[in-house]
Amino acid sequence: MKDRILETACNKFFQLGFSRVTVEEIARELGISKKTLYEHFASKEELLREILLRMTGEIEIQIDAILQDKHADFVEKLRQVWAFLASRLSRMGPIFRADLQRHAPSLWREVDERRDRIIHTRFRKLFQKGVEHRAFRKEVDPQLLLLIYSTLIQRIINPETLSQLPFSASQAFEAIVTVIFEGILTDRARGKLRARCATL
Repeated sequence: MKDRILETACNKFFQLGFSRVTVEEIARELGISKKTLYEHFASKEELLREILLRMTGEIEIQIDAILQDKHADFVEKLRQVWAFLASRLSRMGPIFRADLQRHAPSLWREVDERRDRIIHTRFRKLFQKGVEHRAFRKEVDPQLLLLIYSTLIQRIINPETLSQLPFSASQAFEAIVTVIFEGILTDRARGKLRARCATL
């Protein structure tokens, strides 16, 4: 029953927003009473917190599984991590993200801090693998790359910034990945830039 409550509440929160969904609506969809729901979760806030902690926990587990896959090379691991994170971000609608920051700020901060830890621990390992497999150019410092990447994610993948952009969270995430790891210049333009920089 607890898992059923979490799944139903998760779908409704992500689609409609936390503040717009009532406990009565969740209970009614499940065909149970509010009393039964409150036996498992003391409040709607506690229910939301459990959803978010489970979600971030699942993200950590899945990223660890990808990183430990001995049959995938670095580029494949990178692709799998990006695809997985983009799919997770796409589940959360813009209404939910803005609603969470506005109506549950302490939970938003907790999730944001946990996201930051995931980026700095898991992605440090991933970028180090890139160095070991010579997937990065020699002049790229993995620590600086991690700082650039984490700063962009924190500044862009948040409700306030996304509300000003005509993109979903997953589209913004994919754009960050493309710019950082593929660059914005064509091969021809990149060659010209390097040549000019060499004369400075």
